Order: sequence, then structure tokens, then C-alpha cells
Amino acid sequence: MEIKQLIYFVETARQEHMTEASLALNVAQSALSRQINLLENDLGIQLFKREGRNIKLTAEGEDFYEDAVQILEIVDRTKEKITGKADKKENTFNIHITRSDMTAKLLQSFQQFLRQADTLDFSIQTAEENELEGKLFDQTLDIAVSTRKMHSDQLRSTLLFEQNFYYVFRESEKINLPVQATLSELEEFPIATLEPIIDMNQTFKNSRVYNYNDISIIQHLLMHHNHVAVLTNDEAKQLLYNYPKFTVHSLNHLNISQPMYVSMLKNTDKPFVSKWFNQLKQEFMMMSERFMN
Repeated sequence: MEIKQLIYFVETARQEHMTEASLALNVAQSALSRQINLLENDLGIQLFKREGRNIKLTAEGEDFYEDAVQILEIVDRTKEKITGKADKKENTFNIHITRSDMTAKLLQSFQQFLRQADTLDFSIQTAEENELEGKLFDQTLDIAVSTRKMHSDQLRSTLLFEQNFYYVFRESEKINLPVQATLSELEEFPIATLEPIIDMNQTFKNSRVYNYNDISIIQHLLMHHNHVAVLTNDEAKQLLYNYPKFTVHSLNHLNISQPMYVSMLKNTDKPFVSKWFNQLKQEFMMMSERFMN
């Protein structure tokens, strides 16, 4: 999913017409249609339905529209920070969020938090996992949601959730894995992944592991070359949207998952940092309790 695609989607939803939206965006209608189709493929949902000469949002499209507007608001405010419109460091909230199935939920939580503290400015930063602890210490970052649990006495670090994974394949004469495949059964096939946040080579030591940044390549390998994909839930849904006959099973029985932690500096002089840190813990604890029940 790209920011450009969100901009195109929001404008198309507002215009309810592809031609008018393409004129407003100053892009070719074919380019606009292609970006909307790519976004639908990424999300695994249909965003628009045709009504006469116009197009309308589907029910799923209406739900996603609200999220898209919120994300674009966050991006706009981040751009303001980068261009230097906010210069008071004490009122700037700097966060990092490592990609996972929960990224959208984390951003929604952050957006709701900002609405309660509208005097805050913020930046959403990207960094390598091994850089995060140093950035928390020098206060380049205030909060990091990542795969790393920080063990320093000067940092607070707590588990938020487990990023689970699934194996996906196309059933055929050559590949027919059971619901709870063993590690050795999975390792009989080449493994395709989509920029995973865990070390797949370490997990599947006896298999060839190929890491791609395009879900279409993985779809091709599964359909024509007897590969097995190891993906997150959201990524597996993308494949099923394109080809519903793929088989998807959880890897929970093999304990293949990635813990995701939220971390912050203990002695921060920004009270709002502790507030969102505690809010995140409570939100994910409640979500876990609902799941268990």
C-alpha cells in the first residue's frame, strides 16, 4: 500500500467518478484505475461498485475510507514536521512502528491519542531494529513498537502481541500438506516470503528460502512452481483475494511467531509518552482477553 494510492482512492471516493477524479488529480484515468486495482489487491477487498455512470463505495470501501483519511492526516502532519513548521521538541512525539498485521490498529490508536492532545506535534520514523535502542536513549525516538525487547534498566519494554504466520500453497499432486504440517514436511519445498520480520532462514534451516517484495511473484511461484509461502494473516488474505483456491493453515502448532514489544525511556520528560505507552498496553490486553474468551 502506497500513500499515492490512498490519495487516489480518497479523491475517487469524493468525486464518485473516475474521469472527474483523474482530472482533479491530474493523472491519466488508466493510471488511476490501475492504482485503485493495486490497492484493492493489497487489501483483499472491493472498494467500489458501479452505479450507472458513477461509482460508489462498497460497505468495505466505506470502512476503509475513514481509515485512509486518518492515515493521510497523519502523513500531512508528518510533512509539516519535516519542513520545520513545528520547532518545540518538548511537544514533539517521535514514534517508530515495525510493520505487522497490527500496524493499522496502532496508527488508529495513535490518531485517537493525538485528538485528545491536539497541541502535540509528531513524527513517524523508520529505522533498523538494531538502531532502536540507541534512538530511545538519545531521545530521537520516544516510543518504538518493534520485534526487540529492550533489557536496559533505563528503558520500559513490554509485550504487546504476537505476530503469527501462516503457510500457503496450491494443492496438487506434488504438494498436499496437512492442516498441521511438520517442519520437515514444510522444508521439502522452497519457501517464499514477503519481507518477513523474523529470520526465515533460521526457522527453515533445511529449505531454500526466497524473500520477495512483491506478492504477485509469490502468487506465481505457488501456482506454477510448487513453492510454499510463509506469510502473515494480512498477506495470506491478499493471496486468497487473487486466487481463492489457495490453501492456508496456521503455523501456531510449530510456535512460529514474532513477539512485538512497545518500548520507551523510563525517565522521559514528556508525560504524554507514558500516557500512550500505558494506553497501548491496556488496549492490547483487552484485545487479547476478548480473543481468549
